[in-house]
Amino acid sequence: MTFLHQAIEKLSEGGKKGTNKKVPRLKRSRSTVSLIKAAAGKVGATKKEAVQLSSIKVKGEQLAEVQIKDIQEKSTSEGSNSHIKELSKDVSFCESLPSSLDTAASQESKASMDDSALYITASEGRFVLTSHSPLHAKDIAPPVQKEEEEEDTKKDLPEGVEDFDLEMKEDPTAVADYAHNIFKYYQEREKKFVIVKYIDKQPDVMRSMRAILVDWMVEVQESFELNHETLYLGVKILDLYLTRIVIKRDSLQLVGSTALFIACKFDERTPPYVDDFLYICDDAYNRKELLAMEIKILKKIDYDLGVPLSYRFLRRYARCAKVGMEDLTFTRYILEMSLMDYDLIDSSDSALAAAALMLSRCIKGQPSWTPTLEYYSGYKVEDIYHLTQTLHSMMCQPPKEHLNTIRNKYSHKVFYEVAKIPIPEKLPL
Repeated sequence: MTFLHQAIEKLSEGGKKGTNKKVPRLKRSRSTVSLIKAAAGKVGATKKEAVQLSSIKVKGEQLAEVQIKDIQEKSTSEGSNSHIKELSKDVSFCESLPSSLDTAASQESKASMDDSALYITASEGRFVLTSHSPLHAKDIAPPVQKEEEEEDTKKDLPEGVEDFDLEMKEDPTAVADYAHNIFKYYQEREKKFVIVKYIDKQPDVMRSMRAILVDWMVEVQESFELNHETLYLGVKILDLYLTRIVIKRDSLQLVGSTALFIACKFDERTPPYVDDFLYICDDAYNRKELLAMEIKILKKIDYDLGVPLSYRFLRRYARCAKVGMEDLTFTRYILEMSLMDYDLIDSSDSALAAAALMLSRCIKGQPSWTPTLEYYSGYKVEDIYHLTQTLHSMMCQPPKEHLNTIRNKYSHKVFYEVAKIPIPEKLPL
């Protein structure tokens, strides 16, 4: 029932009480009702609907004026006069239709109405189309000034700390507003992926065998041109599985290749196929064995692949400290060498990344640690001093002939030949 019909019915009831005379009712038209509802229920309207609504508006105004004039002549009671006022208010519904509907038929060049200029509001149980927003100015919070945000951010930082996130605020991919909290969350999640030394519980697996397997995984990463994060995640999945399950020597390469296969699915945009991994294993295993091992590994690690990785922590620290690409590559070389060292598997990834960066800065003759690195990493010099010494001892060891993949990789010009940088016997800390 349209508002116009409701008003006429009220007026009819008032006429009965005041004058005992029946007021003639307007005949309802289904097309009229549906079109008026369409005007109240839709912000936009088609060209055909606009023409129809325009004609309804004119007819409605003329019809209402006739009824009001007729009732004024026939009725003299106060009740009738009050209902005439109500009818006059409801006639405003037709008047409130946007003016663009009146000229929609003539304006053939316009394909559609400007939806942004129309709003629908509810008032006293009625829907009314208006040309302004129903929101009040007091309900809209004023925009925060950029200068105030910068001042507040600077106040929270310790003295001598550069605000890297503020500089990256214009880059949407850096999520500068949340980056600091995200890496704090990663550090909390490290507690969930603690790896204990497991060789003593693996009668068929030796430390040297694990080092050979990791060296082979680096070779696979180069052959398939995988991301470095994929390599680090694959090694982490390998250690998590061996911490929980005792395996035989013949299955070690199967576990390693499957762990890397899972990491590819998680991190790579276009991961290699199963047949690619079977080929790289020289067909030592078949498809059924690899897929069965995939299910076993995922079950044992509870399908949780969001492992905090030292490589991601290093990228964050280096960016915040504005480390150059050559220095960063040298730090990555140290960090990647740590993947083969069994003595470091129980170290925290965030601390390991910080220690590798500290070691590379010492070797390069730079300040070992700065307030900016301390703030963004959460580690002081004394927190990672022992771990830095362990990494230094690892780098001072003579290279082994069967474990040269990482050294050869970082001896290439693409990686600035950082593997050729001499390592001092004593660490200048």
